[in-house]
Amino acid sequence: MNAQDLKNSILQRAIEGKLVPQRKEEGTAKELLAEIRAEKAQLIKEKKIKKSKPLPEITDEEKPFDIPESWEWVRLGDIGALVRGSGIKRSETTDEGKPCVRYGELYTTYRTRFSEVISHTSEEVFNKSKKVHQNDILMALTGENKWDIALAVVYEGKEEIAMGGDMTKWEYHGMNPIYLTMVINSPYGIACKRNMATGDIIVHISNSNFAHLKPL
Repeated sequence: MNAQDLKNSILQRAIEGKLVPQRKEEGTAKELLAEIRAEKAQLIKEKKIKKSKPLPEITDEEKPFDIPESWEWVRLGDIGALVRGSGIKRSETTDEGKPCVRYGELYTTYRTRFSEVISHTSEEVFNKSKKVHQNDILMALTGENKWDIALAVVYEGKEEIAMGGDMTKWEYHGMNPIYLTMVINSPYGIACKRNMATGDIIVHISNSNFAHLKPL
């Protein structure tokens, strides 16, 4: 087994709840989901996020494997909010200025997590762009193949950064962003994303389809 196969095997065992023993004192996913949903309702009330359409319940036929009794299956769009970025052209990037991230950098530079950016833009472009905050998870909506499409990357920096187009951010998810990123980038997560993606030479996945993903 090579290093990548070993990594994929560990990730798969982790998302199935088989990597470490489950502890009752840590609580249940149902309790955590109740807290997350209450927070989401408050965020909607405060108009910090938009109310989304109810997503269909997950049927037994959709569940690809068994999980611990204390866990719950949910769709990605049921917790937090997905917000698509706005375009920042290559010609609008600068050596200095306001920090920004473009979708191609998720593949070429950051991969899994980052706290500092390599790109900047003008204050004018920055002010009109969507913003990324600490622990937001970024995913590219455009790619060159279905294996890498919607690669998830955690932003861990404290500074607000501008967000380019062809990517979405998952905010207010209320969970460990590294764990969620591992789930989305696991063999199971990749299989789900490949089924949702369209195109061959240039591959796309929509924000609305992404909301149906089942990340546990």
